[in-house]
Amino acid sequence: MRHEIKDIKCNVNSCIYHEGTHKCTAGSIEVGPSSACSCSETLCATFEPNTSMTNNK
Repeated sequence: MRHEIKDIKCNVNSCIYHEGTHKCTAGSIEVGPSSACSCSETLCATFEPNTSMTNNK
């Protein structure tokens, strides 16, 4: 089991770092792009697809 980043909530269960209900287990996260002007323009640049999930569909 990987270490959870405290106080980071993630709902993207298709990410390799997503664990449990809302846990993020990435070593660190990067959010961008720097040109964003609202939260709807931001994204998690740390996202990596969980290929074991996509292969099961």
